[in-house]
Order: sequence, then structure tokens, then C-alpha cells
Amino acid sequence: MSTVVLRSHLPTALYISSASASESGTTVRRAIEKATEEIRSVATSAQSLAVSSLARVLGECARAGWDGYNAHAVSAVTAQCAKEFLDALPTFLSAPDIVPEPDGEIAINWYFGPTLQLSISVGPAGPLNFAGVIGEQYGQKRVRHGTEPFEGVVASDVLEYVYELHERAEPGGRRRAA
Repeated sequence: MSTVVLRSHLPTALYISSASASESGTTVRRAIEKATEEIRSVATSAQSLAVSSLARVLGECARAGWDGYNAHAVSAVTAQCAKEFLDALPTFLSAPDIVPEPDGEIAINWYFGPTLQLSISVGPAGPLNFAGVIGEQYGQKRVRHGTEPFEGVVASDVLEYVYELHERAEPGGRRRAA
């Protein structure tokens, strides 16, 4: 017997027995394999989009004054830290917007509306700074902000906010421009 365990906010983990005793077992196994491949394809596209956006930002903002004022340059080291952060995120998440900041850091943003948004700033070294609104409770916006270390692993608090943001976003909804 095979068991499938699904949790809405965690990557789907599947155990698929290769030896199916019945025709229906084989059909289920094939359906799960097809769905898993489709998820990987979408995840790969979202990750590719984020990395492409990051490369564009680095190309456009590698010089001081890129904003027409006194913005600091986005360094290759900052872009590498941002890529490491993106690589450490679960692949099933929607692609974030990649935005240069005047202080030379890179913001990784998800915006699903005025009460569902999160921005995480990545710099050349040190901690991640984040701020967002993760829904409403009792008529009040649930504002979250803070600083967490990043050394190749996303802090559990930050990851929980990202998961919750995605869970609360409308199913099949599109991100709107900020």
C-alpha cells in the first residue's frame, strides 16, 4: 500500500510504489507522476523568471546613480546573495518581483494586494530585513517586520510569513503591480 501525505503550505512529498497490484493503482501512480512533473515545470519557470529578473536588475543597476539620483550600485556580491536566497526558497512559490533599492540592496517582493504583501531586502552580507502585511485579523492589518540571519537557510519566521502569504492569496490569483 502507498501513502500520499499533503500539507497545503509545505512542498508535496510523495511516496509512489513502483509495484502496483491493480490497474487502478497503476492509473493513480501515473496521475501522480504527471502532476508532479507539471509542478516541477511550473516551479522551474517561476525560479527562472526570478533569476532572469535578478540578472536584469544587476545589469541595469551596477553603477552608482542608476536611478538618476544618488543610488548606490547593486554589486555582484549582493546579486549573488539574492540568488542564494532565491535558491533556498521552496520551488513551488510564485515568482517574486526583484526590485533594486537605492541603498544598493535588492528587494524580493510578493504583492497580492494591499493586505497581502511581503518585501525582503537582501544585501551583500549580514541579515535579511523584511516587512509585510499578511492579511487582516479582527479588522486590523497583520503587520510583520524584522531582521533575520541568512547563511544559506531561510529563517523559519521568514519562511512561515512567505507560506502564509501564499496560502492567503486568492487561488489562481495574479500578482498586481505595486
